[in-house]
Amino acid sequence: MKSATPRALSLAVLAVLAPLALGLAAVPAVAATRNVPAQYATIHAAVQASAAGDIVLVAAGTYTDCTHPTEGAGTTPACVILKTGVTIRGAGPAATIIDAQGLGRGIFGDGVSNCSVENLQVRGAYAQIFGAGILLRNVPSSVTITDVRVTACNDGGVVCINNASPVLTRLEIDNNLAKQGGGLAIEESSSPQVTDCSIHHNTAPSGAGIFIRTNCSPVIDGCTISFNVINASFGNGGGIAVQSATPTITDCVITDNETLGYGGGVAFVQDAGGLLENCSILRNDAAGTYSLGGGIAVSQSAPVLRSNVIALNTCSGFYAEGGGIDVSFTPSPTIENCTIADNATSVNGFGGGISVQWGAEPVITRCIIAGADAGQGVWCLSATPVITCSDLWGNAGGDALCGTDGGGNFALDPGFCGTVAKPYGLVPGSSCAPGSRPGAPCNGLLVGALPAGCGASAAPLPLAAKLDAGNTPNPFNPATTIWFELRQAGPVTLRIHDVRGAQVYTRTWDQAAAGRTELTWRGIDDAGRPVPSGVYLYRVESAGTFVSRRMSLIR
Repeated sequence: MKSATPRALSLAVLAVLAPLALGLAAVPAVAATRNVPAQYATIHAAVQASAAGDIVLVAAGTYTDCTHPTEGAGTTPACVILKTGVTIRGAGPAATIIDAQGLGRGIFGDGVSNCSVENLQVRGAYAQIFGAGILLRNVPSSVTITDVRVTACNDGGVVCINNASPVLTRLEIDNNLAKQGGGLAIEESSSPQVTDCSIHHNTAPSGAGIFIRTNCSPVIDGCTISFNVINASFGNGGGIAVQSATPTITDCVITDNETLGYGGGVAFVQDAGGLLENCSILRNDAAGTYSLGGGIAVSQSAPVLRSNVIALNTCSGFYAEGGGIDVSFTPSPTIENCTIADNATSVNGFGGGISVQWGAEPVITRCIIAGADAGQGVWCLSATPVITCSDLWGNAGGDALCGTDGGGNFALDPGFCGTVAKPYGLVPGSSCAPGSRPGAPCNGLLVGALPAGCGASAAPLPLAAKLDAGNTPNPFNPATTIWFELRQAGPVTLRIHDVRGAQVYTRTWDQAAAGRTELTWRGIDDAGRPVPSGVYLYRVESAGTFVSRRMSLIR
């Protein structure tokens, strides 16, 4: 028999091996799990060693490596630089901590996709320009940040900029300081989805909680934005500032924020639009001398404000206007099915419920404007709002309409009921309940934000829960008198904290008397030590509600 030639043997071997090689090539690479610090000393090293699909598991501990350049020599470094396709997962926000120690950004992501950060904390970050805690630039919705706390950062908690549209879920963003957007800044054609986040105790000259600017259309849903403070002499949006942008903001609680400019809770300015719906805007304050809009300020903007409870807000500045809402100039908003109740201006201000001025033409439909403790229900200055099918009742400065009466308006007790936490439902048979006002223009539709039926556990709002408070002199040195007033006797707690949220002084009354109670505070903490000059916030609590005010100590 003739033996096979070497060439024939080679071809035969190739014929056998080729299918095996093709099969091996078709097997995908197995994703790796990279452990920090067991396998890698730093998070950055583990991420940069990873391929798409890998998971970096970061054990409990504090990680301080923050030396990695992000945009060239001499620019702000970062602790962690995101990589496409890589997941970073900690052991929990209280356990896994990226502490930048003021040396650079916490997390930096530019142009990446399909990556995520989960279950950790970023703190103590610093940026020369912006985006200290987490900076996301030019990223799609496949970039996700979930269950992360961002705290105590200098120049912003989280920044989404230049076409950044990540998904941010269950973030706690607190005690950050920035040039704008203390907690969260959304800028330059960015449209993130922000869901179930808590943004509190942040400070900035504009948008202390959230700042939204320039062609952005984010969706913000189910978030709590609270205790954020404007630190400029005239800044906008203690809770949220919207400038030339169109956000959708739904089912949020915006409470106890403060501005020295426009919008203690929310400010829409410079051709802003969008939707604010099913939100509670409560106990915010516009504290500047000429501030506008304790709850909401709208200037040259046309958002839709729908089905919101706007209550217990104040314009405490000497000439401040619009306790609940201020609307100035055109374009103007549409305000429908809102409950605007128990708001107030200072004794020198106008429009405890709504002030409308300087050519503004808002359309106000099926709203309750009631119970302003100071100022008129609606006040107009060179403006023509169109008001239709609305209830103006019980406002201290009067219930008269101004502007254009679109018909169907009335002045009857709306019959509020509910719990202390949510007191603005309607009693059965309320004049504002569905079906109570048939025919045009009301057509039997609900007036206000919340329907009749307050639940089995509902109760009338206790008289003691209606608080007022203030202090004089303000600014002060060396002492100021803080006062509060109760409708009936009840327990009271006074807390004083600085703008970073640190509590410095507490006083309690087991049973404060009805009427006015005064306390002299001499600028000391609970240990009797003098506190430094600065801005302080005080909060008076009683019967499940509270009032927050601002004061300045100048030594």
